Amino acid sequence: MLSSLEVVAWGWENKRGGEGLVEAYRVWRIKTNNEERLRLQRLYLRVSSAVKEACKVLKERHGEAFGKEPEKFSNELIGEASRIARLPKGLLYYAVEWWKMLAEARGKSRRRSRFTPPPMPLLVKVVDNGERLHGKSDALAVLDASKGALRIPSVKVAVRLKPSLVKAVLEDIQRFSDVKLTLQLTARGRLRLVAHRKVKKVWWNGNSKLAVIALDVNSNHGLYLMTFAFDGEVRLLAQRVFKPPNTTMLKLLAAIMRSYSKVKSWDEAVERFKVRRDVRGLRREGRGYAVGEALKLAERLRAKINLTPERAERIARQASRKVRKLNEDWVRGARREVRELVRKLRNQGYTVVIVADMPRAESLRGTKLQRTLLRTAKRLENLAAYEGARWFQPDNNISGKQCPICGKEGVEVQRRYYRCPKCGPGLREGLGRSLQRRKALPEGLQSRKATRGAGPVAPEPQDSPNAGRPRPQFPRLPEQGRSGGAARGARRGCARGNAG
Repeated sequence: MLSSLEVVAWGWENKRGGEGLVEAYRVWRIKTNNEERLRLQRLYLRVSSAVKEACKVLKERHGEAFGKEPEKFSNELIGEASRIARLPKGLLYYAVEWWKMLAEARGKSRRRSRFTPPPMPLLVKVVDNGERLHGKSDALAVLDASKGALRIPSVKVAVRLKPSLVKAVLEDIQRFSDVKLTLQLTARGRLRLVAHRKVKKVWWNGNSKLAVIALDVNSNHGLYLMTFAFDGEVRLLAQRVFKPPNTTMLKLLAAIMRSYSKVKSWDEAVERFKVRRDVRGLRREGRGYAVGEALKLAERLRAKINLTPERAERIARQASRKVRKLNEDWVRGARREVRELVRKLRNQGYTVVIVADMPRAESLRGTKLQRTLLRTAKRLENLAAYEGARWFQPDNNISGKQCPICGKEGVEVQRRYYRCPKCGPGLREGLGRSLQRRKALPEGLQSRKATRGAGPVAPEPQDSPNAGRPRPQFPRLPEQGRSGGAARGARRGCARGNAG
């Protein structure tokens, strides 16, 4: 059944869902106007109140039996809640699951200061020109692909959907036969459409085509991606660099305005701003011009409008929201590119493995992209499971200064740009680390280390379908001087100065 949704505040975590199965999800946010949101808030209140009252009735009627195994009383709970709220039973299909999520949320609230009500799951079906494409026939929430709308007729709710959202949903239900769609209604009247899958782990049989997507996430410079194909020879298929947005000015402006809203004196607010730790850090890094520009922008705003502490607080909140939106758009864009790449490779018959060098939470503490990068790592891992790719994250940190061909330490010729004194190719540090990533493949997918002087072969996992079979030979990167392959492609890209 359903577990609590941790995307945005709740979500299905990637966890084992049985022998060799992994749960994965995809979430779409559905935008609504204020009137629709108020109507949905009232619906959430009616449904949640009815379920709570019905649970009290069943506890009095059945005692401890209901508390221990509420699933046995699911139909009775739905009928009682429907009678109390005077709502169709279809809106209460997940009443037991929501009650369990509520108990879980209350348990967590004892360990933290704020209680977050869980979302209410609702059955949803997808129709196109009157024909049902997905979901149960008795589902009361209807996603009408032909009209581009989501409707809950029993409570007079109709929401327009973006064409891109409708297209993505149709692609997923056509691509994955096992996908399950659920509509989630939050206590604030917001809607999320969740696609949920239970997938088996991906194994490479040694004979099919293999594609390795190597990712390197850097706390200062974003995400580097390189894709290699192993189908008789090694080829570099794609190379991307996702630069994070520059939000320094917005963050500094928010800091100035927030300081002014607290101390109520502009001169004192400016003095406090100048001695902030992040401001002093920017000056030490030689980026003091950003601090000066932020102060000039704040002065222009102060001269243009009657800046009161209350307005300053409002401007600070707007700037912080803009920072969050820019970071979220960056994460969404990187995830979209990786998803398209994985699907393209899967359509071509490749077994896809994503090997990622993700920074640990301790190493990111205090950096400007701490939350964004951790969120990116978690979502990319979920994306891999959902799309049928294998995710592997090595424990050891690999240096991008090493040559991916011979392993020799490179010489820095420019900032974050290294050249091998033996082989000759030059690489940016992030791309060099991505080349190293493809050598660190998970157990069961690699037959031997793709480096010179390979060590002993790791044993096959017991749950692998390849257990007991001869280990296949794994291709290596081409040596220096050989035509084609990843090394030549990397040298060309760096010689042109093309990192993306």
